[in-house]
Amino acid sequence: MPSGTWRDVPDSEGAGHVAADIAFQNTSDHTCTVSGFPAVSLLASNDHPLPTNVLKNSSASVTTVKVAPGAWIHAEMRYSPNVPGPGEPENGQCEPMTVHALAQLPGDTAWARVTLGNPTAVCEKGELQTKPFVSGQASPAGG
Repeated sequence: MPSGTWRDVPDSEGAGHVAADIAFQNTSDHTCTVSGFPAVSLLASNDHPLPTNVLKNSSASVTTVKVAPGAWIHAEMRYSPNVPGPGEPENGQCEPMTVHALAQLPGDTAWARVTLGNPTAVCEKGELQTKPFVSGQASPAGG
């Protein structure tokens, strides 16, 4: 399984949402192909599962990406860190802090543990709006 990261996309704030990249590096000695969206499960600092609802961005084109040894792929995710959804507290934190996540490549059965660069609440019952994987380690600033 490749190694993974979760990092905020600089200057991506807008309409109560921010963007983050979940990225994987091919740590094998052979080229692989990836096509599709990440699977994600949010975790608290004690590894307790948190509400997670992954929504695939159906307007984004899915392509097959060849990933050479040492190369990176990433998928951008948008979420709200501070706008509560139905049933969440109006004051204070909407959901417990997400510190780690389990992430999975499309078609894979193994999950990789990813630590967030900046722990965050993921409001709206852990709603993550994801784009498909593309080449590179990160999205450009501005999301």
